[in-house]
Amino acid sequence: MEHSLANEIALIIGLGLAAQWIAWQLQLPAIVTLAVAGLVAGPLAGLINPQADFGPLYQPMIGLAVGVILFEGGLNLNFSELRSTRRAVLGLVFVGGPATWILGAAAGHYLAGLSWPVALVLGAILVVSGPTAIVPLLRHAKLAPEPAAVLKWEGIVNDPVGAVLAVVALRFAIDGVPQNMTSLAVPALAVVAAGILGFAVGRVIGVVYRHGNLAEYLKGPVVLGLALTSYTVGNLLQPEAGLVTVTVLGVTLANTDLIGIEHLRRLNEYLVVLLISGMFVVLTAAVDPAMFSALNWGMVAFLAAALFLVRPISVALATIGSGLGWRHRLLVGWIAPRGIVVVVISGLFAPVLIDGGYPDAERMVPLAIAVVFTSVVLHGFSLRWLARRLGLAAGPGHGVLIIGAAPWSTRLARALNDAGARVLVADANRNALAAARRAGIATYPGEILSESAANNFDLTPYDHVVAATDNDAYNTLVCRQFGHTMGRTHVYQVAGSAAVSDGVRGLDAKVRGLTLVDPKIDGEELEHRVLEGWRFARWTIPKEIPKADLPKEPVATMEPAETAPPAAPEPVAPAASAEPVAGAVTVAAPLPPVAPEVPVSPIAADALLVAVVRPSGEIVFNVGEAAFAPAAGDTVLYFAPPKHRTEPGVQR
Repeated sequence: MEHSLANEIALIIGLGLAAQWIAWQLQLPAIVTLAVAGLVAGPLAGLINPQADFGPLYQPMIGLAVGVILFEGGLNLNFSELRSTRRAVLGLVFVGGPATWILGAAAGHYLAGLSWPVALVLGAILVVSGPTAIVPLLRHAKLAPEPAAVLKWEGIVNDPVGAVLAVVALRFAIDGVPQNMTSLAVPALAVVAAGILGFAVGRVIGVVYRHGNLAEYLKGPVVLGLALTSYTVGNLLQPEAGLVTVTVLGVTLANTDLIGIEHLRRLNEYLVVLLISGMFVVLTAAVDPAMFSALNWGMVAFLAAALFLVRPISVALATIGSGLGWRHRLLVGWIAPRGIVVVVISGLFAPVLIDGGYPDAERMVPLAIAVVFTSVVLHGFSLRWLARRLGLAAGPGHGVLIIGAAPWSTRLARALNDAGARVLVADANRNALAAARRAGIATYPGEILSESAANNFDLTPYDHVVAATDNDAYNTLVCRQFGHTMGRTHVYQVAGSAAVSDGVRGLDAKVRGLTLVDPKIDGEELEHRVLEGWRFARWTIPKEIPKADLPKEPVATMEPAETAPPAAPEPVAPAASAEPVAGAVTVAAPLPPVAPEVPVSPIAADALLVAVVRPSGEIVFNVGEAAFAPAAGDTVLYFAPPKHRTEPGVQR
C-alpha cells in the first residue's frame, strides 16, 4: 500500500513518542518499547519501509541525527566532575576502550564469523555504552557513590571515544590497511583536524555569547546550525570524522563558563529525544526479519563472549593501579549496558560497509540490537542484587533535595544540615544559591527537570524532595516527576496561593505533592515570616521524657510540660533536748518528696513544626495528609517567631 512520505514521518514520530511515554509509565528502558514499536510497524505490519521510502536520504538523515545526539552528549560532559574518579575513569576509557575494541573484534571474527573489517567496526561500536542506558539503572540500583560515579562517567566519556574508534575502523575497512606511515598519518591527521575544528567553533561561540553579539532567541538555533555545519565540514576532511567534530564542539561548550548554556542544553534535549525516538523506530523497522533467522550459535557465542569475557577482561586491565578494590572491579566488570547510540551508529555504518563490498555487514544491526537488549535486561535485573551481595549498595538515602533557593527554603536546608541530614539545594538561578553556598550547603545550579540533570545528577543519596519555588504549577510538576521514582509520600511542596487553594485555576490534588507544614500557610506567607524575623530552631527530645508527655498525633504544637508543685511535708514536733529514753523508738523526720525533673519543650504554641530527624537518620516531614508523631530521641525542627531567637539551636 502506497502512502506519502509526510504520513510516514508523522507515523514514525508518533510511534517513537508513544513508545517513550509507555516506557516512562512502566519504568522500562525506552530501548525495549522503541524496538517493539519499530519491529511491529516495519517487518510485522509493513507500515514502514525506511530504506525504500527515504531512498538516498536515508543514510544522510541517520548521520545528521547521530551528529546531533553526540553533540548533546558532549554538552553534558563537564570535566570538573571527574576529579574524584579520574584515575579509574581514564583507565576505563583509554585502556578499557581499546581492549574492548580488540577483544570484541576478535570475538566477532572467530565466533560470529564476521570478516575482520566488519568485526573491527562492530567491536569499536560496542565500546560505546552511553548515559541513556546506565543512568536509569544506577538510579534504580542505588549504588555506593564511588562505583556509581565510575560507571556513570565511563558511559558519558565512552560515547565520543567509541565514535572515534568506529570512524578509524570504518576508514580501514573502506580504504584498506595503510601500506606506509604516510597513508596512516593522513586519516589520523584528518581526525585530529576535525577535533580542532570542533574546539575552534566552540571557542568562537563562547566569544559571541560573552560579547552579546547574538539575539537571545537566535542563540539556540544558531548553535545547532553551527553544529550541523561543523559535522558536514568534518566529514569533508575525512568521511565520518564529523562525529568527532560535533563531540569536541559539545565538550568545549560544556566546559566554557557561558551564561545561557542551560537553555542551550534544554533545546538540544528536546530535539535529541525526538531524534532518538524516531531514529530507533526507523532502524528497527528497517531490519529484515531474515537477518534474525540467519542468527546462529556462533552469534550466540559472540553475545556471551561480549558480556562474560570481553567486559571483565577489559575492566581488569583498565583498573590496574586505579585504587579500586576487588569488589568495585568485579561490579564494574559485569555492568556495561549498551544504549540507543550503539544501534544508531551501527545503522549508520552498516550501509557504508555493504556498499564497500562487505555483505556480512548486514548482520551488524541485528547483533547490535541483540547486545543492547541482552545487556539492558541482564544488567538491569542483576545490578541491585550484585551490589548488595558485594556490599556496594548505598544505605538508606535519607537526604533531602530542595528545589528553589528562596530565603525560607535555604533556611530549611541549613536546619536539616545542622541536624545531620544530607541536603542539596537546586535552582536554575545560580545567584539565588549564593546564601546556600556560603552556609556550606551542596547546590545544583541548573534546571532540575532537564535531561542533563537526569543524566548527570546522582539521586542516590536523596529520598525526599521539597519543591519550594514561587511557582505552584512548577512545584507540582517537580513533585509529579520525582514522585514517579521516589514515591508520592516522599515528595512535598509548599502550599499554593489562596486562589489555588480555593480551586481557582487550581491543580488536582492527585498530581500535587504532599503539602508541607500547613495547607493554609503558602510560600508567600513563609517568606513574609522570614522578613518578620522568624527562624528555624531544633530540639532533641530527651530519651527520659515520660511517654505521656510526648506529643500525640496529629501534632500542631508541643506545649511546655507542666508539673504539679510538690506537696508540703506534714509538720513534725521538735525533738526534746533531753536524752532519749532507753528502749524508746526514735522516728526520723520524713524528707520532703522530690519532684522528678521532667524535660520541658522549648517549642511555643505559635511555632510551626516542620520535620523530625530520627536517631537512625530517617527524616519525617510534617504534612497535612499524614500523621506526625515525634518520639523520644528525635530531633524536632520548627519555625519559630522572633521571641525564640535566643534558644539553643536557633538560626541567627
